[in-house]
Amino acid sequence: MSLEDFKRAWRELEIEEANRAFIAHLIAYIIINGFLTFINLYTSPGYLWFPFVLAGWGIGLAFHFAFSRQKFVVSEWEEKIAKIEAKMRRMRGS
Repeated sequence: MSLEDFKRAWRELEIEEANRAFIAHLIAYIIINGFLTFINLYTSPGYLWFPFVLAGWGIGLAFHFAFSRQKFVVSEWEEKIAKIEAKMRRMRGS
């Protein structure tokens, strides 16, 4: 396995991990907000507070979606690789 193969595999792993983290966040959002909606409608149907929770958490979920997409994950990954390669060059030079 060459260094380029390793980099490619690492990049793909980073993308997969970002996607899995977003899916886990989405599942938690659906389950917990479903439960909170039920609690709100059961205990105080006259005052609907669950939309505030949905909206607030939804904004966070939207940001998670945006920043877990491939272009953001790859750019972060490329920055890490560049820093590692620069550090390795400095270590070889000293």
